[in-house]
Amino acid sequence: MTDVALPRPAATIVLHRPDPSARCGFRVFMVRRSMESRFMPGAHVFPGGAVDEGDWGSGTQQRLGVVTEEAQQRFRGEVDGVTALGLLAAGVRELHEEAGLELADACGLVPFAHWITPSSEPRRFDTWFLASPLPEGGAPGHDDFEVHDSRWIDPAEAVADNGRGDMLLAPPTFHTLWDLSRFGSLDAFLADARQRPIPPVQPRMRSDELGLTFLLPGDRDYQEPASMPGPTRIILGTGGGWLMQECR
Repeated sequence: MTDVALPRPAATIVLHRPDPSARCGFRVFMVRRSMESRFMPGAHVFPGGAVDEGDWGSGTQQRLGVVTEEAQQRFRGEVDGVTALGLLAAGVRELHEEAGLELADACGLVPFAHWITPSSEPRRFDTWFLASPLPEGGAPGHDDFEVHDSRWIDPAEAVADNGRGDMLLAPPTFHTLWDLSRFGSLDAFLADARQRPIPPVQPRMRSDELGLTFLLPGDRDYQEPASMPGPTRIILGTGGGWLMQECR
């Protein structure tokens, strides 16, 4: 029996700014991974990465401007206080390293999704998605090392154009864009993000007549209760884009 790799704690930052021209009233910032990357080369992702040893440091509370108890509450008690601080620190650090954007503290970070890489994968991450407003005067970019391109994305447009453009997306990224596209305004999304439950979502991969399929909790073939709204299957279409189905 093959050993299952343990997932590394990770954080990714969904940087957002209002934009009346966007279909859902706001845009989010995405970067494109280097083609030399060992994980999802060439994919468009939100800035982020695994928690490093330094993110657990004793001075983390002071750097982030968030105390342990508040950090734990922000994650709805799904992780302990030390882990919560480490995740916030990793998100702030990765945003600076990949996009050149410095957050003064972590006070504006709002956890709203939690994905774990399928157990069949050799490299696995236990990733929290954290929403963050663009700081006033901030101008994110890309480091031309880990990431080689960057852009502001209209989530609804990205979902509609999926498979027809040049954006390679991992299933959790595509689902997150779909999730963001459901809201008619940034305020509506943030209000929901601050109060929604955030259980872990670990897709199960399979190949069948439909192609490569990722089953989510709530699907009739997953056999566990639903943990979030929306479709229960993410399917790789013949054109290279993702399709979603609801099979409860």
